[in-house]
This record gives sequence, structure tokens and C-alpha cells, in this order.
Amino acid sequence: MILQKMAASAGLAVGLAAAGWGTTAAAGTATAGASTSAASASPAASPTAQPVSSQDHMFMDEASLINLTEITLGKYLHAHAVTTTAKDLGASYAHDHTAAQADLKALASRLHVTLATLPGMHHGSIVSRVEGEKGRNLDLAFAKVSVIGHKAAIAIFKKEGSSGSNPAVKAYAAQYLPMLQTHLKLAEHAESALGES
Repeated sequence: MILQKMAASAGLAVGLAAAGWGTTAAAGTATAGASTSAASASPAASPTAQPVSSQDHMFMDEASLINLTEITLGKYLHAHAVTTTAKDLGASYAHDHTAAQADLKALASRLHVTLATLPGMHHGSIVSRVEGEKGRNLDLAFAKVSVIGHKAAIAIFKKEGSSGSNPAVKAYAAQYLPMLQTHLKLAEHAESALGES
């Protein structure tokens, strides 16, 4: 669902797809460190007797797909981007979403929920389109997709906070919402900086 929104919003034409966030290496590193600290206070550590509603389960599936997509794109951009901005954003995203996914997997295990282990077809399509770009077009596409994707992800996490029923799942959404908001700001800055160059 999130990827369909991303695709529709971005048009995902060649050169309009990509996930990038960040301003400088220092900002990316600071963001990664901040979210690592947040991840250490994992909601997966507390027991939960509450059942998992369909809303909670759908949120967990969507959060997993978001994490897996951002990890894949982040690693790719860290290795292939031509600008420091995109490289640092890729590294920060891969790091932060890996921590978020580890916490989500632990929570899902406790709640007996099965999560996707690979990005879905739509998420895979976004990854393929971004990876199809080269040079600065790759970096800019990454940034554009990141802005769209993080806006959609923030809406999903906020919805879980207001409509979810399982306290542990809602706590996970609350814990990682600030990370997504930080990533969005970095992505917007990167899109602006890369678009002006």
C-alpha cells in the first residue's frame, strides 16, 4: 500500500525514483547514533498479553516492508552514490532501519506474527528503478523517493498510534516515529541540495 502511494505520488519515472536522506556525513552519523539509542529501549523487551488486531498486524507488515526497502536502498546508495550526501544518507538509513527491523522481528516473535522477509513486489520495483539510475540521477532519485516514502511511513506510524490496540505494537510505532521524521527532514534537505546542483 505504501509503495503504491509512493509510485502514484512520484510517478516513479526514470530519474524520479530514489531514497536519499541527509545533509552531511556528520548529520547522518548523528542521526544514526540517536536512533540506535532509541532502539536500545525496545518495546519488544516488555511482555504483552494483549491480542494483535488486524490493524496492528497490518501495521507490522507495512513497517517491515518499509524497513526492508530502506535497508536495501540504503546499502545500495552507500556503495554506489556519487555524492557524500547520498552516501551518508544511505548508510544512515541502512543502519537505522536495520535496528528498527530487529526490534520489530523480536516483537513479532513474541506476538506470534509472521513478517515478510523480503521487500514485496512493489517495494522491489522501487528498488529496481532507483538502482537503474546512475551518477547524480541515482542520488537525486534516491532523495525524491525518500521524501515520498517517509511521508507515507509517518502517516502509517501515526495511524497505528491512534488506531492500534496492542500496547507493545503502539509503543514500537511511537518509538520509531521520531526516526522517520528525522529521515524525512534529511531527505528533503538532500532533495533540495541535489536538485540545485
